[in-house]
Amino acid sequence: MKFLSGLLFAVSVAFALPTSVVEAPVESAEIEERACYVTCGSNCYTSAQVTAARNTGYNYVKQGGTASGGSYPHVYNNYEGFDFLVSGTYYEFPLKTSGTYVGGSPGADRVIFNQAGQRAGEITHTGASGNNFVACQGW
Repeated sequence: MKFLSGLLFAVSVAFALPTSVVEAPVESAEIEERACYVTCGSNCYTSAQVTAARNTGYNYVKQGGTASGGSYPHVYNNYEGFDFLVSGTYYEFPLKTSGTYVGGSPGADRVIFNQAGQRAGEITHTGASGNNFVACQGW
């Protein structure tokens, strides 16, 4: 009997569960929300930030309005000749690192979308000469 209880003790120790806490894996959607989807100059934008700016700009276009101050969104003529992801009449709307643009200084970064609200790409004045744009990294 002593042998059997000793054997049971040894087996229970060998198969004991670890006492440290193991964190659950992070879902890929959570990683995407925090990761740089596109980088304009030194500004990192998540997919959610780009989508929010595009949706806000597109809603103004559909309603025939603009953000406070009256200049965004507006037609983007693509004088630089970017090869965008979609075709169309293009519109530009400011990208902000915190919140969505509501007026005032637009900063250097823009999301570009077409008349159907499809994402065309992201551009920035950072690193460009004059009032030109260069492509952001990531599209």
